[in-house]
Amino acid sequence: MLNGSWVRKVFCIVFCVVFCSTMFLPFAIAESGDEYLLPPPLSVEMKLEESMFRRMSVRDFTNDTVTDEELSTILWAACGFQSDGDRTIPGINTSFAGIIYVLKEDAAYIYNPVNHSLVFFKAGDWRDEVGWQYVAPIQLGLCYDTTLADSCFGGAELGQIGQNIQLMANALGLGTVVCGQIPPAIEPLGIPENQEGMIVMPLGHPISAYDFRNRPLWFSTFPRLKTSPISLSTALETRNESTSFNGTLSKAEISQFLWCTYGFSPYVDRSDQERNSIIRHRAVPSAHGYYPFKMYAVTENGVFYYQPNLLVKFNRYQVDFIGLPIVTYLFKKVSGDHRQEIAEASGQPSIATAPLIILPVLAIEMTRPPGKDDLSGEEDRRFWYFEAGAAAKNVLLEATAWNLSAALILP
Repeated sequence: MLNGSWVRKVFCIVFCVVFCSTMFLPFAIAESGDEYLLPPPLSVEMKLEESMFRRMSVRDFTNDTVTDEELSTILWAACGFQSDGDRTIPGINTSFAGIIYVLKEDAAYIYNPVNHSLVFFKAGDWRDEVGWQYVAPIQLGLCYDTTLADSCFGGAELGQIGQNIQLMANALGLGTVVCGQIPPAIEPLGIPENQEGMIVMPLGHPISAYDFRNRPLWFSTFPRLKTSPISLSTALETRNESTSFNGTLSKAEISQFLWCTYGFSPYVDRSDQERNSIIRHRAVPSAHGYYPFKMYAVTENGVFYYQPNLLVKFNRYQVDFIGLPIVTYLFKKVSGDHRQEIAEASGQPSIATAPLIILPVLAIEMTRPPGKDDLSGEEDRRFWYFEAGAAAKNVLLEATAWNLSAALILP
């Protein structure tokens, strides 16, 4: 646990692609059917950073059952309630629009985070029809309420939910992958008109067991990554935010926060999965492996571009198939203190004193690489908001782990 005597410092994250969300997952229990309470979530002791180091996509699953305790833990991590009444994901104006459908062999259910329960939605086995891309014991359908968020803001909230699902599933020895499709794959289920499907995540035990080796091969002026003293469960349970900023951040702290937005794992993957040939995974998933965001760090000294790994910069895909060394650095784009300008643009004066502001900027040209699928259209933008939401969630968890506070600020 964290030492209470530590001095709390805070910084902020200002996202160019930002989001808002509703007060609880919207559905009427009386109309949806019977409600089934889930068992209490398990306490997962894996350290937060290790769960990020191990984050990867899994596409092939065994028929082994996902237990109620495992499912309970993953759903709580996704968007459940902390013991103090807060949520495992941050809300904007105390609102949340995300909805999780849980497709099991017998029926489709909706997760109710208020009661930590499953609410019956529709009888029958919908897993293969909705989760047709990858067969798994459970399929999770991520949707949002269109009366509470648009596709971009809804996508960003679902990105936080999806990232929590991936981290917790891996920590439990399970696996999942983010599957997006237009039109949404969940449409055959017949969800209400005010809901929009976006992501399906199959959930199960990987056919190929996880096999990671710690091979950082770190070449940088930044210190090597460290593991914090708290677990993934504790970080989710104690996640906190602040809109009052002061103090300074060390070079090591800045390195940790930038890495968790878009960096490469110090682990190499030796699991030899048939449908995932990536060797060094990244902190968040990306549609088609495009990774089209440019991350900028703003401090009192200037605006800096974060390069996650120079050695993949000119690859056709921004991924690592061979376990390359990690050559990471900051490149100064503009000198001087520009935090006040960002504060004025965001309408949040307090961030002018934040020691670090992280700005993710979507590079549209990277969403339509030559000879590959063009994902630059407005209808595809939701998937990039999803990616930004996942990166933001990592930073909030990392701040909690190091006794810091962060916030997501709307521009």
